[in-house]
Amino acid sequence: MGSLPVSFVHLHTHSEYSLLDGSIRIPALIKKVKSLGHDAVAVTDHGNLFGAVEFYIKAKAEGVKAIIGCEIFCEPRAAAAGYMKRDGAMPSDASAFHLTLLAKDNDGYKRLIRLVSRGYLENLREIPVCTTAHVDERPGNNLFALSSCLRGEFAYLVCEWNRWKTAGESSMADAAYDALKSHVDAMRASFGEGNYFIEIIDNNLPAQKAALPDLVAAARHFGLPVVATADAHYLNAGDADAHTILLGIKHELKVGDLRGRNRNARFHVLDNDEFQKVYGAWPEAVANTRKIAGACNVKFEFGKYYLPKFPVPGGETADGYLRQRAGEMLEQRLAALSESYGPKFDADAKAKYRARLDFELDVILSMGFSGYFLIVQDFINWAKDNGIPVGPGRGSGAGSLVAYALRITDLDPIRFNLVFERFLNPERVSMPDFDVDFCQDRRDEVIQYVTRKYGADNVAQITTFGKMLAKAAVRDIGRVMDISYGKCDRIAKLIPNKIPDKQVVKLKDAMEVEPRLAEEAGRDDAVAGLLEMVGALEGLARHTSVHAAGIVMSDGPMIDYVPVYTTEVDGLITQFEMKMAEKVGLVKFDFLGLKTLTVIDRAVKLIRAGKKPDFDIDRINLEDPLVYKMVSAAHTVGVFQLEGQGMQQLLVKLKPSTFEDIIAVVALFRPGPLGSGMVDDFIERKHGRQRIEYPLPQLESILKETYGIILYQEQVQNTAARLASYTLGEADLLRRAMGKKNPEEMAAQKSRFVAGATANGVDQGKAESIFDLMAKFAEYGFNKSHSAAYGLVSYQTAYLKAHYPEEFMASIMTCDLDKTDKVVRYLSECRRMKFTVLGLGAIKGIGVVVLEDLIKERESGGKFINLTDLAQRVNLHRVGKKTLELLIQAGALDGFGMSRPHLMGMIGDLVKYSETHHTAKSTGQGGLFDGLMDDDEPEESSMSGDRRVDHANPAWGPTPTNAKPPVTPLEWLALEKKILGVYVSAHPLDFYKEDVRLFSKARLADVDQLTGKGSVGLVAVFQDVQERLTKSGKRMAYVTVEDDSSELEALCFARDIPEQFPKPGSPVVVVGDMSEGFNGAPPRFKMERMIPLEQVRAERVQGIELRMAMTRGGASGRDQLQRLKDVCSRYKGRAAVRFKLQMGDVEVAVAAPELSVDVTDAFLQELSALPIDGLKVGYKTAPLAKA
Repeated sequence: MGSLPVSFVHLHTHSEYSLLDGSIRIPALIKKVKSLGHDAVAVTDHGNLFGAVEFYIKAKAEGVKAIIGCEIFCEPRAAAAGYMKRDGAMPSDASAFHLTLLAKDNDGYKRLIRLVSRGYLENLREIPVCTTAHVDERPGNNLFALSSCLRGEFAYLVCEWNRWKTAGESSMADAAYDALKSHVDAMRASFGEGNYFIEIIDNNLPAQKAALPDLVAAARHFGLPVVATADAHYLNAGDADAHTILLGIKHELKVGDLRGRNRNARFHVLDNDEFQKVYGAWPEAVANTRKIAGACNVKFEFGKYYLPKFPVPGGETADGYLRQRAGEMLEQRLAALSESYGPKFDADAKAKYRARLDFELDVILSMGFSGYFLIVQDFINWAKDNGIPVGPGRGSGAGSLVAYALRITDLDPIRFNLVFERFLNPERVSMPDFDVDFCQDRRDEVIQYVTRKYGADNVAQITTFGKMLAKAAVRDIGRVMDISYGKCDRIAKLIPNKIPDKQVVKLKDAMEVEPRLAEEAGRDDAVAGLLEMVGALEGLARHTSVHAAGIVMSDGPMIDYVPVYTTEVDGLITQFEMKMAEKVGLVKFDFLGLKTLTVIDRAVKLIRAGKKPDFDIDRINLEDPLVYKMVSAAHTVGVFQLEGQGMQQLLVKLKPSTFEDIIAVVALFRPGPLGSGMVDDFIERKHGRQRIEYPLPQLESILKETYGIILYQEQVQNTAARLASYTLGEADLLRRAMGKKNPEEMAAQKSRFVAGATANGVDQGKAESIFDLMAKFAEYGFNKSHSAAYGLVSYQTAYLKAHYPEEFMASIMTCDLDKTDKVVRYLSECRRMKFTVLGLGAIKGIGVVVLEDLIKERESGGKFINLTDLAQRVNLHRVGKKTLELLIQAGALDGFGMSRPHLMGMIGDLVKYSETHHTAKSTGQGGLFDGLMDDDEPEESSMSGDRRVDHANPAWGPTPTNAKPPVTPLEWLALEKKILGVYVSAHPLDFYKEDVRLFSKARLADVDQLTGKGSVGLVAVFQDVQERLTKSGKRMAYVTVEDDSSELEALCFARDIPEQFPKPGSPVVVVGDMSEGFNGAPPRFKMERMIPLEQVRAERVQGIELRMAMTRGGASGRDQLQRLKDVCSRYKGRAAVRFKLQMGDVEVAVAAPELSVDVTDAFLQELSALPIDGLKVGYKTAPLAKA
């Protein structure tokens, strides 16, 4: 590697966390410097410390010292600012100077944290600029300051000094020199003598090369040491082009605008020979890299936590207060349990709870977690006391009786046999972690509460990093490379959204499964170059974001522990992502927003406002027969965790009859149990069709609730405790070992288990077989605490649906307004339950404020009687023509008894009248037609109601003057679908009922019943198609169709994919079979063909029968019959026609041999538009043709 194997250290490098500026991945940097023989390296990202902890941990693991640094942005010092004002100049980036800082020790690191953080917190610029006050705030010898590149203040002033000297302008030269001297004095004062180094950087830039001699001379003039740095922004020389692309993304420039600037520049991590060649002329500068590296010794302290101090009453300790509060609140719980259970909840039962509480408290206090429990119970109880819905629990925390007593959770862990040690294990000290669900609409209020309580400086959200993923990178990079949008879009769409068994879709994996990517690259150099750049840059951090749920809190200002930044929307945010923030001692609290809690809350409020004012969701009967009847029939659309097709199929087979069955079904419906045969055994044993067996009699009490099957992780723990005398804490370590499948650890645990079991009288062979059984089921075992907590939410939603279905369905549709696929399903469920749905909130394009104003007026003034009433009470000019159009198209004004086309034609005059009326009203003048109605005349009303309404305006009569041509009902439904996202007033298939009856084997909601019955046809409306690739690179498609009962996503393999799909909204017949899912997965409909419904009808309908009622001898009946014949004569085809006339009790068939028709959609629609009451169409059909 040359003559300098270990004689220098890289002190100025930019990782990927110099977002869109550096492209060095930290593991790759460490690997490279280690290969060069270096034992230390610095990372100095622009303006942040995002990667500091990751860098420290990974460097330490490889035996490389991590030097923690940052290249900060600084405002000009006063002397420099004064000089620039006199000169009329600004530094090259016109914002701030650069300064590289390296932490010498932990005090220097803390100073660096504060400095970097305040650059974000106390300036309003796009970049985090530090003031000179920030820089000088805590002077000392704990940071090295390096002067940075030509954008540093020292380099700028040196260049200015020499520029004016060369020009012979002594006055300006003196001014520049004075500013330079002032800068040097200030830096010495701030960082200490010998800690300010002048950087010697040679990136082969002409301006930089020209400045180097002057910089060295100036450093010597002022007695400042020099240091050689590479200012590396990418790892290897070959990465230069990719880095140029990165800069193009950042600055929104094309590659052609960038390449000419730095074509010969070098910004890579130099190897030993390169460094010697570039910096050999300055041996002192090279030697100083090691001097600085040797003096930098930051050591992160892990395993210590900085919880906020919970304010306890005077004289109390956190331990004492937790014990007191938990004891008092447990007694409240016990009183409620006594009321529920009656006399059987006796003194012995209560003693069991008190003993468990004491045990848990002893563990919590011994582990030092009193403050944590107090903090969590405080914000949860505040939320509950302020009417904010909180979930009953989540994860293993539901196993804690202390949590139950404190109202952190609402599930009795003793009743449901939940294990505390699954949550907090005294054998393995780790921070407890309560994940808390809140109503999604009010979650932020709880965060605001803890921010007020513990201080805005002590609470922060957690950063996350958006990555350059392959699909998005194609578009980003393509723009910079000036490749057409169409081409980039085409390439991006070839990259699958998901690849089986891959968490992230990488370009390499995409090219393996999608051969067209390589084909495109092979015939188009631009695409080849694009994909090469994507491969080089994908996975890099691109931007920051905020963790969806987590916040951290500390016992002092956050910037005393971690660097932070801020945004206007999110407030204080850590610069470390979640795991790194926890590493350095911050405790994460998850404030999750669960939509289901919002649904429950809205439904409860509707129930209290109407049917039952005292309804309490927390006091419902968990053994309600109506709930289990509904769940067993799988009428669970909208029920939390129980609504998917596969789950519904399981419910029908299992037929849950107890709350324990609900808990079990949440745990059973996962790929592992479904594929293992465990689920079938569970069902058969529950229904007595298979014998329930226990490995040993003493395990019956542990396994009885799951019919002898090990389903829960807690059962593994209890089995080890019962048979082999493990403590539950030790048993938790056993459970973890089984999950990890470490052979050595498993062997040791098996030996321990067998020894313990045999000591308790268990046969050795039996003990070994039980251990193997536990290990097998541990692969599928689920956390019962989580399953029970979420099972309770499932039960609550099921109870609401069973007992208060209107309120529940209204609530869930309101919460899911933006999820069309779900609303379609909910609407279908409402039709099944015979509910009418009137959903104003679903209309796209209408503001919530407008709707709320309309509803408020309706609630205060009564229903709108007619259009005049609406126009007089609401200023429709303010509402707007577009909003009125949308209301009409959505069917919201259908109640006024006019057709939608008719209403559309009246909008202009209606708005004009309303505006005139409201203007006159506001000025105190009568309307144009006021007073035309005599006060003594009875008030006229076109509909029921007691409000006097002015009907004299001429804007709307029987025939509007500017009416638009009427359109077909199907076209109106298409508009309704466009505006609402769903069909509400009707469904397109309502117009094809005879087709559905004859050509569809089942409604889509019932397709599971067709499993294993071979190829069938289904009448539906085509909606969408999404193409993807299989592991082997073959095409497949997911085709979405719907009918009035549900949506169906059909799977279509390459050979069956049509060349062209129909227009969305088109009626079709989908032919295929419902097949069993692989490895226990739910059944899937596999589509073989998609045929336009009109084509199927044309192939199969041989004749039609038109049925109508007719008065004997009546002229109107003869006229209607003639109208039918006229329509038939316009659609000549091959289907024979006959009429069936109902005359009183007599039915007469009339042949029409002169007529034969083509039964097209247009023909059927024209028939449906005829003003003939009771007209029905029947078909005579032939069998469906085979493919």
